[in-house]
Amino acid sequence: MLIDIHVHTKYNHQDTLLLLNVFPKDAGHLDSQNIYSVGLHPWHVKKGSLTDDISRVRKAAENPQVIAIGETGLDRKTDVPYIDQLNAFEQQLEIAETFRRPVIIHCVKAYDDIISIRKKFNPSIPWIIHWFNASTQIADELLKNNCYLSFGTMLFKENSKAFGVFKNMPVNRLFLETDDAGINIADVYDKAAKERAMEIVQLTVIIQKNFTTCFGTLI
Repeated sequence: MLIDIHVHTKYNHQDTLLLLNVFPKDAGHLDSQNIYSVGLHPWHVKKGSLTDDISRVRKAAENPQVIAIGETGLDRKTDVPYIDQLNAFEQQLEIAETFRRPVIIHCVKAYDDIISIRKKFNPSIPWIIHWFNASTQIADELLKNNCYLSFGTMLFKENSKAFGVFKNMPVNRLFLETDDAGINIADVYDKAAKERAMEIVQLTVIIQKNFTTCFGTLI
């Protein structure tokens, strides 16, 4: 079974497990046939609705179909005030710890802060850095602090930082995703397996084990 660790739109692909990302406004309409991550994206943080949005995330975390919080995180390229992003992010981290849910992290030009917050909170649950694209040094620091790295279309851009990190990182900290990028998850697995000189079935087993380690069970 393939695992797509981060996707916003449900799709049908044979023998694939999707972790569907849902924003707070849609968190009241989940079904028992899928698994979800629910979180307030840094682009969507608004002071006027923050209390209600965080309440929706907390309520969603009570649902056993919601196995992760996110995507949440920090983005220095959006117009949303950074202090407001930090506030929303830290509140969601507290929810994740309370309900023992791993966190799906969106990070743009804020990796130093993500690492600093990780050390400050010293959370017991893992974080998954989705769409990772940063240096080997940053990757090493994240991996040291109980984070997983998730890769998608960046694997097809061989001059990207993500590609360079992927080639040498420990596979027991790896996830793969599509993130609605118009690519087939099977193609991502195929590319990843080729770059790591392994069979797809071997990579599939590794990522299933990673999922079980991260979430405690393979749904």
